[in-house]
Amino acid sequence: MTRIITDSLCDLTMDYAKEIDIDILPLTVRFGETDYTCGIDLKNEEFYEKLENDPHHPSTAAVNPYKFEELFQKYRDAGDEIVAILFSKHMSATFQSAQIAADNIKYDKLYLIDCQNGAMGQALLIEIAVALRDEGKSAAEIAETITSLLPKTMTYIVVDSLEYLKRGGRISKSAAFLGNLIKLHPVLQVVADGAKPIDKVKGKKSCNTWFIHKLQETPADTNYPIVIGHSNAPQRAEAFQEQLREAGIKNKMITTCIGPVVGTHIGPNSLGIGYIEA
Repeated sequence: MTRIITDSLCDLTMDYAKEIDIDILPLTVRFGETDYTCGIDLKNEEFYEKLENDPHHPSTAAVNPYKFEELFQKYRDAGDEIVAILFSKHMSATFQSAQIAADNIKYDKLYLIDCQNGAMGQALLIEIAVALRDEGKSAAEIAETITSLLPKTMTYIVVDSLEYLKRGGRISKSAAFLGNLIKLHPVLQVVADGAKPIDKVKGKKSCNTWFIHKLQETPADTNYPIVIGHSNAPQRAEAFQEQLREAGIKNKMITTCIGPVVGTHIGPNSLGIGYIEA
């Protein structure tokens, strides 16, 4: 049997993980002196409530190497093949933890993939891997396909408020004040070494228009889903999906709530997409 393993940075819920039969190893998020296990005792939606109301700015901790080794060992002993698709190693130490575990157990049917992405892009690659597994593909075949798709995996986020970029030290207080005053929304692209500003739009209506124009300029491959991510704004994501349909986008669509690592910087009410470029 082929096992698909990922981390909670993919933003898929633990209940959904059971439904599609994958393993999600959770990161830890800390507010003050209190640690929470992502997706287990702190759901993504609950995280945003704390982000807005807790006086402490959150921090996150990677998955421990022992957790990976324990899971890898379990499946190796069962004779299963393993594909682990994990958040970019440049943005989290989680991939390094998995590498340490893999080096310890030395299993030739274990394939580690740095997805060079995160959030919606990572969730998308997991969905594709699950579909390939269900078609009966081997771990080697799945790893080869996923690796080939990495350069085509596009992830974009339009940030609702500059407040959280300011809190994280990404922009100055004066830039945040001015940007919020004129209703400016930065557009970020999630790439291997972080989320990079690539554009800016003015006003909420322009945010959705930007995504639609991007999908018209560089269309999504209709063989794969589009993942819509939101930071605790499900109604906004639902309305956006309807706009995409009206614009003629025919891909299957999956919606996720963006988790703590990315959410700490973008704050609530932001919107993003992940897709495979045609």
